[in-house]
Formats: sequence, structure tokens, C-alpha cells
Amino acid sequence: MKKHTLVKAISAIGITSALAFSTAGSSLGLTSASAARAGVAPAAVAPVAATAPTARLKWKVDFTGRPGTLPPSAVFNYDLGGGGWGNNEHQAYTTYNATYNGGGALMIRAKRVTYGDGDIPEPCPITGNVCEFESARLQTRGKIAFQYGRIEARMKMPVGDGTWPAFWLLGNDILSNAWPNCGEIDIMEAKGALPNNVYGTAHGPGYSGGDGIVNTYYNTAPLSAGYHVYRVDWLRNSIKWYVDGKLYHSVTPSVVGSNHTYVFNRPMFLIMNMAVGGWFTGDVDPDLQKADFYVDYVSFSTLNGVGSITGTSRALAAGKP
Repeated sequence: MKKHTLVKAISAIGITSALAFSTAGSSLGLTSASAARAGVAPAAVAPVAATAPTARLKWKVDFTGRPGTLPPSAVFNYDLGGGGWGNNEHQAYTTYNATYNGGGALMIRAKRVTYGDGDIPEPCPITGNVCEFESARLQTRGKIAFQYGRIEARMKMPVGDGTWPAFWLLGNDILSNAWPNCGEIDIMEAKGALPNNVYGTAHGPGYSGGDGIVNTYYNTAPLSAGYHVYRVDWLRNSIKWYVDGKLYHSVTPSVVGSNHTYVFNRPMFLIMNMAVGGWFTGDVDPDLQKADFYVDYVSFSTLNGVGSITGTSRALAAGKP
């Protein structure tokens, strides 16, 4: 998730925690000048498209099951509580706001909280110092980690100003190498106030928070109108972001620059969550009562044989294709 401070908290485990890229095929044959020298008319030549890497599916988690089923504990942990999460957010995370919807998707629900007598509200750094919403944040630290390959999810965005869904990676060594030195790859972030926009960002030392290396994809229809596929193709010294197979962002060491360190050649774990409010997404609609973020599947594939997934035997088996 994009941060406008250099701190992100993950309470469950007690830690604190890109430039547009385009490709063009090269043309073959004579240039106009060389054709003229040769006495022949230059032929129109189509560009040669770059060869797409061969992706081989190695791990995939679907969310098919009865309504109310919790996501597989073999794969996912929960981050819990409020406190703003370093971003002035308005929600507290729970263990019960991410469930199967019965239609083949995981539903992460943010809902406004009504406190009764005797309730102990979760604190948030907002007016009243009490969290306004509950939501969920799932992560795979200690269960599944990836290094290189294709990481992908098919998702449907929530509706409502102030919603902030995210699908992202953090360095597996974050306990010994604090954020942002551990690296963060935001595969997808969205904000309810700009419902057509997707943000892909890389965060590292010297380019984190509001200074992350970010680019934006604009979809012609609101992202909540249907499912879209969000992915990164990640190789050594290269990360590329896609929406529905369309490349819109790339980060390499040269983009990071010689005065900063490229920190993404390491194992990373996965996070999915929906925040409400905060510096990235802006004001929350005062009439917003609930919002739902849907995840059809999450998958990992190798690219031309490159990429690895490591984890517990149960987590690996839970996603065996």
C-alpha cells in the first residue's frame, strides 16, 4: 500500500514497517535512405512484437465454498487491530471480515461500526480517536513466499469514496530488515474517489511513501463494474505491472537510479486488504456504510522457467494446480 509516512505497522507480528514503460518492436528491412541508395522503393515493414514469456502455473488459490467460509488458514494469517497503520486509516482489522461469498470469490468487507455499551472501541488517529470501520487484512508471511515469476489475482473493486483496496508484496526479511529497506511491490492499489484508476508502485530506501515509484492505469469503466486481472511479471532487476494483460509500468535498477538501492531481488510475501480513509485515498463518504472487495483467485506462475515459491507443505498443497 502506498504510504505517506515511512512507517507501516503489522500488528499481528509486531513489526513496523513505477515510471511508465513502453515497448516497441524493431523494424526489419531497408530504411528509406538505404533503399534510395540501393535504387529500390522502401517497403512498409510491420514492427516485430516482443516474444511473450511462457508462463507455467505452479500455485493457485481459489475461493470456492459455502458462504461465510473463512480463507484457508494454511495459507493466510490475519493482521489485526487499528491504530491508523502509519497512514491515518479509519479501520480496525478483524478475523471475520474476509469470507467466501458463495459465488466463487473471497469477499473482504469494510463496514461501519456501531459501538454498544460495554464495547471497547479500537483506537484510530482520527476525530474522536475511535475506528469508524472494520475490515480485513490477510498476509502469507511464514507460510508462502515468492521470488520472481508472475503473481496475479482476478479482483473486483469496492464502491465508495474512502475505500482503499490493495494487493501487494513485502520483503520476507522485514523482521530483520525494516521497511522500506525490505522492499515493497504494490501490484494493485485503488481509491474509491477515482474509481477508474489503478496504481502500481515500488517502495524502497529513498523512494518510499509519497516518493514511491508509481504509475497509473486508467480503465474506461469503473473498476467496480466487473472483474479485472492484476499482475506483475517479476524477474531479476525487472518488475512489470499489467491490468488485463496491458503493460503500464516498469521498474528496473536504472529507474531506481544510481543514488538509490534496488531491493527487489529477494523473496517476498503476499498481502491483500481493504483500508478505509487515510492519506492515500482521502476523505471517507460520511454516508458509506459498507463496501465489498472481491478476489476470484490468486496465482503464481514461472516465466520461462524462472521463479520460485517456498513455504510450508500445507500452504503449498493448498494451492497445488
